[in-house]
Order: sequence, then structure tokens, then C-alpha cells
Amino acid sequence: MGAYCLLESVASHRASVGEILEVRWVDYYGAVIFGDRNEIACIPHEGCRLEITAAAPSPHRKAELLLPGQVIRYMHAFFLGDRFLLPSGRKVKLQHLVGFKLQLASRPVPPPLEDVVVTRRRTIAPGCVLLH
Repeated sequence: MGAYCLLESVASHRASVGEILEVRWVDYYGAVIFGDRNEIACIPHEGCRLEITAAAPSPHRKAELLLPGQVIRYMHAFFLGDRFLLPSGRKVKLQHLVGFKLQLASRPVPPPLEDVVVTRRRTIAPGCVLLH
């Protein structure tokens, strides 16, 4: 949740899963995340993952390589401001994502145990002996 969420003069709400979020530049506040209701959308601090739904040209060369469908992780730093961890491992600030459209990504669901066992069994070459 960025510092802009603490402003009382601007309407804000908590972002929800499935809501399309857009990063916009506001002259007075800088980069701000807006939600579907054209209000500031506050994203959660802990474990927030955002899926890119639409990319835009960016001044940051690593952010320019982002494509729709990729997932980035939100990192809150009190003194450094909002930062986002890209799939490449690089960190960018919110201002580098102006024009991007995002949505909260749901937590990845691990596959059922049976599927993991079957997949592991298929990857073992025939005739190989496993020693434990």
C-alpha cells in the first residue's frame, strides 16, 4: 500500500482480486494506482503478486520487456517507496510502470500430490534403477 493510500483528500478503496488496476501519473502525487471505480486502489503489503494485463512503453529498459500474463511481486519499503520485483529479478519503482494495467494475482495452487507422483514417474527413463 503506497503512501498515496494515506491521503484523506482522495477517495480510495482496497483492491480486490479480478479488479483491473491502472498505474497513472498524477502531477501532485506522482505515480498512483487507480482501480475500476476511478479511485485510488490500495494493494496489500504482504505477499502481493500482480499480473500484467496490459503493458505500456516504459523509461526503464527492464520494465519495457514485460508482457501481459507475467506476474510481478510488490515490495513495500518505507523509505524507498513502492518497488516491484520483475520476473528477471530486477526491481523497479512504481513510476516505471505508468501506463501498465495490472490485477491482483491469486495464489498459485499446488498440483494434487497424485499428479506430482505421476509426472515424476514419467520422467524416469525405462530400465533405470532408483537407489534410495
